Amino acid sequence: MRKGKSWLWVLLSVASVLCGCGSGVVPENNVRQSDAPMQETAGTSGTEERPGTQEKTPDVQETVSYVPPEMKGEVTISCLFAEEFLNTAAAQFMKLYPDVKVTVNSYQESSGESTVEDYRTYLNTKIMTGKAEDILFTGFLPITKYSEMGVFEDLSGYIQKTPELNNENYFMNVLEAAKEEGGEIYIVPYMARFDTLAFSAELMSEHSGNGSGMQGICFGTAMDLAKQLVDETDESNAFLIQMNQVSYAHYLIKDSIGKFVDGRSKKVNLDSSEYIALLESVKSLSENGYFDSEIDFYNMEYYFAAECDYDVQAAYYSMDTKSGTNHCMPLTDAEGRTLMKSNSCVAINSASENKDLAWEFIRYLLSDQVQTSPSFHGPTVSRKGLEAVAGRYYAFYKEGNGGAGFGSEAEYKAILESWMEQINGCDTLDSGIMDLIDEENSKYFSGQQTAEDTARRLKRQLEQYFNE
Repeated sequence: MRKGKSWLWVLLSVASVLCGCGSGVVPENNVRQSDAPMQETAGTSGTEERPGTQEKTPDVQETVSYVPPEMKGEVTISCLFAEEFLNTAAAQFMKLYPDVKVTVNSYQESSGESTVEDYRTYLNTKIMTGKAEDILFTGFLPITKYSEMGVFEDLSGYIQKTPELNNENYFMNVLEAAKEEGGEIYIVPYMARFDTLAFSAELMSEHSGNGSGMQGICFGTAMDLAKQLVDETDESNAFLIQMNQVSYAHYLIKDSIGKFVDGRSKKVNLDSSEYIALLESVKSLSENGYFDSEIDFYNMEYYFAAECDYDVQAAYYSMDTKSGTNHCMPLTDAEGRTLMKSNSCVAINSASENKDLAWEFIRYLLSDQVQTSPSFHGPTVSRKGLEAVAGRYYAFYKEGNGGAGFGSEAEYKAILESWMEQINGCDTLDSGIMDLIDEENSKYFSGQQTAEDTARRLKRQLEQYFNE
């Protein structure tokens, strides 16, 4: 791995964390939205016999056109902190519809606070008192818990009735990634973020099996291969991956989180021998030199067998197969599912009195007019938006490499598109669960408590968390 790329990766990773119709304009129509479904069936039964005959007439289906609501009233939005694209979209939407007021309530700006825990407490109070906003940005929210409580409106009907939401214009697999088993969709992404995993091209070239044809890989399987690459090479300063023990364990646990924590049934199995063995295996890797937290990025050569990166950056450097990475692909879970993150999604408050108007604003966020905006910092759900994102990031990374491009812009866009097409689920695990797990695990890795104590403490804390 080149030193320059690693340093750029660090800077951009920080930046990444901090950060309708064909024309993109929602049609104006002051007719109240119909409550009728997309299709109506003629007759009261599936088939009817005509008098005097044995023939049966098939169901006659009539498509009901989408009818927007009266574009008049107020839409309120709740988020921990407002991003540029949201403020810009709100201003543009009000300009399009002068009789609509869009109010963005950013908790950080209104309270001066920015902690996740404080924001959740604040929003929970508003939900319980019936004063929560119409639209809720789901970043940092307990999505499963809110869905089960009935806080979120089912948006599947809105999606079905919105004509421009189709595979020609959107990555529908992404737009519907959070679909429940019963067909309900409580959160809708405006952007898809996902981790990728790549192997060192240099170390992989020395490996007997080249791993060709891989489309996705889970973290645990990837680390098994990475360990082989480290063990096989004669290169000095070769390590597994640029992670500490807590982060490494975090990804291993997320691989098969269902074995340890079931948020829906509220069952916790973290005090199992399997979990204890996982912790001990990570500590053993560290003790045997597979990690190194004291790498001098400026003055030494180093090799990481594997690299965990984020979507837009990984797609660019995956084209540098000579001196960079090889077999770069989206990270999956142990079941082979490619999951997008849920922190770039929106939901509608089921208690809102302005659901139709709220959906119109979400529809506008999904429009090409907004999705092609430079303020989007990741793959958009709109296909035209992704083209714009690809163009911007290709130019950015090429400039950052002194004008050298590892491939064409078309190739870069094709990689991002292929990865987007692989998404088939959404990671809705409450971030608070992993925060608790990481906190206790850090105490184990720092020698403050045993693996057994860590597992018991986690079981007790998460059971309490689920019963709050």
